[in-house]
Amino acid sequence: MATPGPTQVPQDILLAGAQEMIHHRSQQMEDIINEINRELPDLFLTKQDIYILLSSGTGAMEAAVSNSFNRGDKVLVVSNGYFGERFTDICTVFGLEVITVNSPWGTSVNIEDVERAYKQHPNIKGVLAVYSETSTGAVNDVKAIGALFRDTDVLVIVDAISGLISHELSMDDWGLDIVLAASHKGFMMPPGLAFVAISPKAWKLINDVQPSTYYFSFKRFKKFYPMAPSSPGVSLLLALKKSLDLLKAEGLSNATRRHARIARATQKGLEALGFHLFVQSPHVRSHTVTAALAPSGIDAALLLQKLNKEYGLTITGGQGEFKGKMIRIGHIGAVDEIDLFGIFGIIELVLIEMGYQVQPGTSMTALNDALGAEVIQNV
Repeated sequence: MATPGPTQVPQDILLAGAQEMIHHRSQQMEDIINEINRELPDLFLTKQDIYILLSSGTGAMEAAVSNSFNRGDKVLVVSNGYFGERFTDICTVFGLEVITVNSPWGTSVNIEDVERAYKQHPNIKGVLAVYSETSTGAVNDVKAIGALFRDTDVLVIVDAISGLISHELSMDDWGLDIVLAASHKGFMMPPGLAFVAISPKAWKLINDVQPSTYYFSFKRFKKFYPMAPSSPGVSLLLALKKSLDLLKAEGLSNATRRHARIARATQKGLEALGFHLFVQSPHVRSHTVTAALAPSGIDAALLLQKLNKEYGLTITGGQGEFKGKMIRIGHIGAVDEIDLFGIFGIIELVLIEMGYQVQPGTSMTALNDALGAEVIQNV
C-alpha cells in the first residue's frame, strides 16, 4: 500500500494494538497514557499538552472549529485543495462567515494574499490552513502564516494531519495556536486517533466560547486530562505507545529527512517514466504524497486498477476534478528505500503490460541517482 493514509503499519505497532484489553480507568492504563503524554509534545515541538480524540482527522478539524468560534464569527480559510475546501464546509456548517483565500490546486497559497485579505477583513477571529494538502501534494507556508498573526488576537489553526513528522513543524516557535494531527499518517498507525495541541492564546479565546459540541469539547478534555473524558480507544493507545517508541528511536529530525529523501526520489522516478508532476514548484512539494498526471495514452484509472488487482499494490487516484486523470503515490509513515524500489518495479511492469514504451529499469536508474550510492548499497 502506497497511499497518503491509511499507511502501512509496522508489525510491532500491529502487535502492540493486539494486546489483551485493559480497563480504560485502571492504573495500568493511566501509566501508559502518562508515558504517551510525555512523548507527544516533542513531535509538535511544543510545551503544551496534546489532547487525544477518538476520531478521524476530520473530527479534529470539526472540534477545532466548534470549540474556537461562536456562530456568526468571521474566519479566513486558506484553501488550495480538497481539504482546504473541507475546512470551509465545516465552518459553514457551524454558522461562521467564511472568507476564502484560494490558490489553484497544485500551488501554494501566497502569503501576500493572506495578508491582503486580513487587511480587508481585520475583524476575523481565526485563520485556518492545511499544511500538507494531500489531494494535490502541495504544502502551504504555515510558518509565515503563524508569523503574520502571532501578535494579534487571530487564532491560527493548522491541519497538520499529514504534515506532522513528514515535514518540519515547530508549533511554539512558529506561533501556531491549534495544530491537528491523526494516527494514520506519520504515526504509522491504523486510523482512529486524532491529536490536538492548543496554545495559551487559543485557550483564552476558547474559554469565552460556548462550544457547540459535547463529545469534542476541549474544556472537557482539559478537565479530565491526562485521562480521556469518555471511553478511549484502548487498543489504539497501546499501538500509539509503540509508535512513539519507534519514532523516538529514529529521531524526529531523521524521520523528517527520510520523508524528504523518499519524496524527492519518488518525484524523479515518476518523471523518468513520463508522468507529469502536478506540483510544478519543487519547494512546495509535499513529503507526504506525490501527485502526477499519467503520460499520454495511459488510462490512470486502469493503471491503478491493474496495480491493485493483479499485483496487490494500492495507489490512490486524483480527487475532485482530477479523478481518473491522476495518480497519487503516498510515501508517509513506514516507507523506506526498499519499499520505493518495489513500488516502482511494479508500476514499470504494469506500464509495459499496458503497451507503454519504456526501457525496463528506467525508474530504477532514476531512484538510484536520486537516493545516492550510499543508500543503494544498503538496499
